[in-house]
Amino acid sequence: MTFTLRTTFTAAAIALLAAPPALAEEIKFAFEMFEGDNPEFNAATAFKDYVENKSNGELTVRLFPGNQMGSVRETTEMVQQGTLEMTLPSDGAFAGFYPPIQAWSMPYLFQSAPVAWQVMQGEFGRWTLEDIHAQTGMKALALSQNGFRSFMNNEKQIVTPADLEGMKIRTMESPVYMEMVEALGADATPIAGSEAVMALQQGVVDGLESPPPVHLAGGAADVSDFMTLNEHVFGLHIVIANDDWFNGLSPAHQKIVTDGAKLFASIENVEKTAGDWQAIRVIEEEKGVQVHVSTPDEKQQFRDAVYEPVRAFVSEQVGDDILERIEAAVAQAETELYGPTE
Repeated sequence: MTFTLRTTFTAAAIALLAAPPALAEEIKFAFEMFEGDNPEFNAATAFKDYVENKSNGELTVRLFPGNQMGSVRETTEMVQQGTLEMTLPSDGAFAGFYPPIQAWSMPYLFQSAPVAWQVMQGEFGRWTLEDIHAQTGMKALALSQNGFRSFMNNEKQIVTPADLEGMKIRTMESPVYMEMVEALGADATPIAGSEAVMALQQGVVDGLESPPPVHLAGGAADVSDFMTLNEHVFGLHIVIANDDWFNGLSPAHQKIVTDGAKLFASIENVEKTAGDWQAIRVIEEEKGVQVHVSTPDEKQQFRDAVYEPVRAFVSEQVGDDILERIEAAVAQAETELYGPTE
């Protein structure tokens, strides 16, 4: 009897040792920015390291930077359809899937990055993630900062809204971005990000608008003469995942992926904010672009020109209740950070 039990145990142990290890589950994560020292790729690398280490290798992450798997719209469709696990759409591209995201793109809504972070992490930010899931069927894991957007052009230095009159400005294919540019008297020209610099270089457009690190990394700073740091829109990223895939993970793995997405957001938020000034220095000192930093009074002129017209447009798209909610969330965040206004 003893011999039989021992023999059975030994055979089972040998079989266990001989069995191949369980295959790790691969998470494919596609995003627009190319591989290199930039906030998106650094944040994605941190996400990869966190998920793989926390899961003890049971989850692996394969990054696809630089639109390797298609445009932002295409990768978002892939996530929605279940052929891709995760991607990182910007607010402009995501508006076609979830129109209420346009409320976040109101010009001069956020006076600083910390105010925006407070709103992203607060009740309205949590509601946005839940509503994305409810309306699109995609799992929204985190909101992150895609950077304050500013103008770069080849015509003249932009100091006041009047300087934009008649200029052709490339925008993302976002109705609210286009409405803002039109409200400034310019001609909004939607062009894919991969073609924007060539359009500027060839004179198809006179200028474009993006965060400073994108102007630098994307090559616009190499073919432009002027930049105005007027920070008209706070750009947003949304970390999204296929819902069926996410729900198929174990609760422990769901938590790891969710925490990894929050880590992604934190790193991108900080690097985008610090990276603005680092990029501006390079744009000015190494690329030879003339940079104008808008004063508070000049920013107010831009806000006065665009806020109400764009608000009326966005209200028609998403409803006044959502705009009122985000404006209240911004006011609350400002009070929490800076104290009540007199």
